[in-house]
Amino acid sequence: MIGNRMIDIEFQLNGRKIRQNDIGDQLEKAMFSQLRDSIAGKLRGICDPESGSRPKVTVKGRSLDILSFEISGSPKFIEEVKRRLR
Repeated sequence: MIGNRMIDIEFQLNGRKIRQNDIGDQLEKAMFSQLRDSIAGKLRGICDPESGSRPKVTVKGRSLDILSFEISGSPKFIEEVKRRLR
C-alpha cells in the first residue's frame, strides 16, 4: 500500500490470469514449453543416417538453472544433434 491507495498488480501468462500462489509453477511450465519448442525447431527434419530414426532428446535437471541433455543415436548423429543445439 502506498499512501491511501493500493496498487493493483495482475500477472498474466499466455493471456491467462495467474494467481500469486501459482506464479512459480506457471512460469516454470511456460519456460519448459518454450525450451521444448526451441529444441524441436532446431532439430526439425533431422534423421539418423544409419537408422533413419528421429532424434530422442531427454532433458534432465532439478531446476531450469541446471539442465543436461541426453541424446540417443549413432555417434555421428549425436554430434550433429549437439551441433544444432548449440
